[in-house]
Amino acid sequence: MVRNAIDMHAHWVPPVVANALRQRHGNVPRIETLPDSTERLVMPIGTLNFNDGHTDASLRLKQMMGLGVSRQMLSLPGLFGIDSLPFDQAMPLVSAFNDACAELCKAHPDQFCGLAALPLASMDASVAELRRARLELGLLGAILPVDAFRNEATAARLKPIFKEAESLGAHFFVHPGRMPDSGPLPDAPPDHDLARRALAVQHEVGEAMVTLLLSDFLIPWRNITVQVANLGGTFPAVVERMDHMLALRDPSRALPSTRARVVWVDCASLGSRALEQAVAVFGADRVVLGTDCPIFDAARTIAGIEKSQLSVDDQTLILHGNAAKLLGRLF
Repeated sequence: MVRNAIDMHAHWVPPVVANALRQRHGNVPRIETLPDSTERLVMPIGTLNFNDGHTDASLRLKQMMGLGVSRQMLSLPGLFGIDSLPFDQAMPLVSAFNDACAELCKAHPDQFCGLAALPLASMDASVAELRRARLELGLLGAILPVDAFRNEATAARLKPIFKEAESLGAHFFVHPGRMPDSGPLPDAPPDHDLARRALAVQHEVGEAMVTLLLSDFLIPWRNITVQVANLGGTFPAVVERMDHMLALRDPSRALPSTRARVVWVDCASLGSRALEQAVAVFGADRVVLGTDCPIFDAARTIAGIEKSQLSVDDQTLILHGNAAKLLGRLF
C-alpha cells in the first residue's frame, strides 16, 4: 500500500461549475444527458463520460484513502475548453471554480490544495485573477495550456502572468489545452482515433517542453516553479536525437539534455517504461506523481511506479518527497 503519496495532477469540477455546463445547451463545452440517463462532457475535441467522480469531494477523499494518497493538487483541465472560451463566458466559470476550489482546500487543508483557472482571452483579467487566487483565495498558482508554449512568440504573451507570479511566488502547471485564439485541433482520423489522439497530445506537450527548456523564457523567474504534464510528452523519447543533431550541425549550442532539469514533470497516464526513461533524462528528483484523476486510472499509475525498476528511494521521491518540497515553498 502506498502511504502519504502526493498527487500533483488531479482534476475536480465543482458542482456549481458542472451545473453551469449543463445549461450550455448546444455550446461547447457542455454536459449533456444521454438516453440511458448517464452524462457526458462534450469538449472542443471528443467527449468524456461524466459522473460523481468528477464532482463529489467526499467520494474523492474515500478514493484517495484507498490508494494511500494523502493530498491532491486540484485543477480545472484545459482540454475541457473552459479557460479558452471568450472572456464573457470564461470569466464566470473560472472564478466559480477558483472560489469553490479554495473553499474545498480550506475545509480540507491537509488533503487538498489547488491551482487557479484563468480567463485566457484577457491577459489583464488573467493577471488580476491570479493575484486574487494567490492572495485572497490561497491557491498556489495556475494551470496553463501547452498551446501557449508552442513557440517562443506565443510564450511571450504570457509574460504579464509570469511577472505577477514572480512577485507572488507561484507554481504553474503546464497541461494539455488551447489558447483562445488557436482554434480547435482537427478531429483524429477515424482509424485508431484514441491512439492517434494520445500521440497528438504527447507531441503538443513535447513542443511546449522545447520552448520551456531550450529558450530563455524561464530564466528571469526565480520565484516560480513549473510542472509539465505527462512526463514532458515526447521530449524524453526524442532528446537523444536532438542532442545528436545539434552535436553534428550546431555544436556551439548547448545540448538539449543539459537543459532538462529546468522544470518538473508528472507521470500522469503513463507507465513503468516511460517513467524509467523520464527519470534517466530529468532525474528522479524532477518527477512527481500525477494520476490525472478522475479521467485516468489512478491505481494503475501508482502501480506503474511501484512496478518500475527504479530504486525504493527514487520511488519515494516521486510519490512524496519532490512534491512535498515543491508545495512547502508555497505555504
